[in-house]
Amino acid sequence: MSEPMIHIAICDDDPRSAGLVESLILDNRERFSEKIDMSVYFSAERFVEALGQGSIFDIIFMDIEMGGMDGIMAGHVLRADDANDPAQLFYISSYEQYHLQLFDVRPSGFIKKPVGQKSLLDKLIPAVQKAIRIRQQGKQHFLPVQLKGKERLVPLRDIHYLESRIRRISLMTRDGEIQYYGTLGEEARKLPSGYFIRIHQSYIVNFYSVKEISARRIVLITGDELPVSEKNSIPVRKAYMKFRGNLA
Repeated sequence: MSEPMIHIAICDDDPRSAGLVESLILDNRERFSEKIDMSVYFSAERFVEALGQGSIFDIIFMDIEMGGMDGIMAGHVLRADDANDPAQLFYISSYEQYHLQLFDVRPSGFIKKPVGQKSLLDKLIPAVQKAIRIRQQGKQHFLPVQLKGKERLVPLRDIHYLESRIRRISLMTRDGEIQYYGTLGEEARKLPSGYFIRIHQSYIVNFYSVKEISARRIVLITGDELPVSEKNSIPVRKAYMKFRGNLA
């Protein structure tokens, strides 16, 4: 079985710039739990050729201004293949006037030249963590939870509901309660909206765990009863009917 790696591509037609980014990554590779594999391309055409040959990258650092095909065109080629949707694309440029042009290629960030260690690491470290998480989660089947500086992945199917009490989350699962710091707003953005819904200022519930539902109350298969706020009553019932309909 091959050892897991994070695959990074650097695409810049200036060998010095490409070499600088490569060196900064190599100098910091000990920070990461998985090994880093790097591919360097000195033209967008060579990068696109690699994509055509089946290369898949977790993270890409792409110069925008290049002779021939530019980085924006290469980004469009990248996103034309659904297999590359998880790739995190970071653009590098001396200029900042490209924001509207970059919208369709869904960049993960922008780094201004000349590239410094801090500006690169501010993007690289979270990107590597996200790449590892994406690989572990498959198609987002887990909720990442920060516990004592470490990340724990909780299977979505095991979650009954989340309760918030003054920036502290109680995550109720099949295996018991997990407590950690956070807000329901932050957690809601990580959860699939098709079956996780906020029913109250203090609660998010998993529709798969619902036994009974009424205008102001939800009963779970665990026996827990949760309140539904007045403003959420109609949206919650509509969402639940849609959820049930999708199961049919």
